Amino acid sequence: MSLPKKPNGSFASPTRRQVIKAGAATAAAAFTTTIIAAPRRGAVAAPTGAPTGDDPLFAPTNCPDVIQNLAVPRWVDPLPIAETMVPMSQGTVPTLYGSEVGDVHHGVAPEWYNTPEDWNAPRTEYYQMSHRPGRGQLLPSTMGLSTDFWGYAARRPDGSWKPASSPGPTLRFTTGTPALVRMGNDLPEEMSVHMHGGHWPAHSDGHPNFLVLPDQARDYYYPNVLPRIHGGNTGAFDTSESPSTMWYHDHAVHLTAQHVARGMAGMCIGLDDLEKNLITTGVLPGIPGVSDVGPRYDNPYDIPLMFLDRLFDPSGNVCYDGNNHDGYLGNVVLCNGKAYPFLKVERRKYRFRVLLCGNSRIWRLRLSDNSTFLRLGKDAWLFPKPQEIQAFLGAPATRADIVIDFTKYKAGDEIYFENIIDQQDPRGAGSSLEAENSEVVSGTPAFRHRILKFVVQERDLRYADATVNTNTMLRPNVPIEAGEIVARRHFKFERKQGAWAINSLFYDERTSNATPTVNTAEEWTLQNGSGGWWHPIHIHLESHQQVADRRTRKPIPYHDKFKSDSCILGPNSQIVIRMKFRTFLGPFVFHCHNVEHEDMDMMFQFDPRAVATQSPQPVQRFFP
Repeated sequence: MSLPKKPNGSFASPTRRQVIKAGAATAAAAFTTTIIAAPRRGAVAAPTGAPTGDDPLFAPTNCPDVIQNLAVPRWVDPLPIAETMVPMSQGTVPTLYGSEVGDVHHGVAPEWYNTPEDWNAPRTEYYQMSHRPGRGQLLPSTMGLSTDFWGYAARRPDGSWKPASSPGPTLRFTTGTPALVRMGNDLPEEMSVHMHGGHWPAHSDGHPNFLVLPDQARDYYYPNVLPRIHGGNTGAFDTSESPSTMWYHDHAVHLTAQHVARGMAGMCIGLDDLEKNLITTGVLPGIPGVSDVGPRYDNPYDIPLMFLDRLFDPSGNVCYDGNNHDGYLGNVVLCNGKAYPFLKVERRKYRFRVLLCGNSRIWRLRLSDNSTFLRLGKDAWLFPKPQEIQAFLGAPATRADIVIDFTKYKAGDEIYFENIIDQQDPRGAGSSLEAENSEVVSGTPAFRHRILKFVVQERDLRYADATVNTNTMLRPNVPIEAGEIVARRHFKFERKQGAWAINSLFYDERTSNATPTVNTAEEWTLQNGSGGWWHPIHIHLESHQQVADRRTRKPIPYHDKFKSDSCILGPNSQIVIRMKFRTFLGPFVFHCHNVEHEDMDMMFQFDPRAVATQSPQPVQRFFP
């Protein structure tokens, strides 16, 4: 390796991260392709019989040869739905572990050994998973092509392993019931599992430098406790923070984008007593007495939808250029690991947990007939009341918890989910954030790309329909008031020397750029200083609340004003957020979730501490 030059201009010996990155480039040679331009979307003629309004998706590419969008058949295969994992055991460490909790190379969070009494009242649920290679038909089955991927394998209670899948198996966590996931790594590169949207110890959060090395394991401890209303280790828990729709994905330093493109992601559903009761009483879709009990989440009317975009070569494998740090766009949309599937739905209400988990794409999703539906929440959290909308804006990591009422359709009707943003390059949507962030769609969009077909059928009369409407009380929101703020910080996201920076600095694993004090609240201004580029910003550990838009001076839209873990910075955006820091000491990270930007150092560390300190500081703890 040649002597590296740091982005700030100084020279240094290779860091561990640079060694990892160089090794990964060698291992991923087959995944990186030479540069050649693909035809633009407008140069591709629609085949005879193509549906009206289904515009082909364009994506710029450095791959030498890709399957064009209109060559991919539509609506051939049913929507895959990942199986929900069952714990290997409850209350006792599984003998199949072969060792005690923490007796693995990367150990377990120190919080496992020292917790408040009321953390562990229920029995801990134990799981085992591993990063493994897999192969499957991501493209429509009629194409006869299989795709190599990296995914997650789950161990069953009888000790056998399910094959690796992408998306990985769905986890179901119950608020107040701890979970321990022993995660192995049977792949040739370092991994780090980030459980996105929860409140976890730093060791288990998926920090980019707290890795699972090849042939090793880490015990990820998820206590599933809520932060307390007044902070500290005693007193009532803040039930307004109970997460509902989470997901997990790889977060290894400088390798996240490549690993996500290979398939490293899965869903996690959280339930607490409040949300279970909404199912029990028939308010939210589900089967009372079945969907509101555990440990498996058995709910045919609550379906995760994981949307992402990929490029495929003629053999069916994913094309990805690891030398492109601006962002990755695909020209084929997958839902739950299948290109352009269909889903049969009954004439009743369905809940869909939409996750936009592509590398870089900005989406605006609506129904093809422009009818309204309910939005229950954003990211991991439910709103106080549902919102009636025609569309929602999303970026990498955005979740939209929605309910579609299919009673308005007849049996045999077909309706589509479609994306109405024609994104031409990784910069973003091509228009303003304000124009795209509306829940109303007026007129016929200039671009419509159908990504999932719903086929309506008669309802199973054994189960009553859900009653949720715009007047339904969901989860109370507790706003963070101005009087609670003890510090204000400003973070500017910008392009620098061909890479991506925050406050003109690049990610440094040894530096805590912000050191909040535990049990306090802060106000952060997030500014986009990179011209026309869009940046979806994700902050680990805690939810945050948008309170001001310093560019437009307009009120924050309903769907953005409550709890979330991501926010979109459009061109010249400047958004003010508030967040609290409770329960866990750092370090944690925040970053752009265009994961190519994250890998090229648009990431900072924040490091909650017990004693107030001035920032920056050296990182207080490290969990290799």
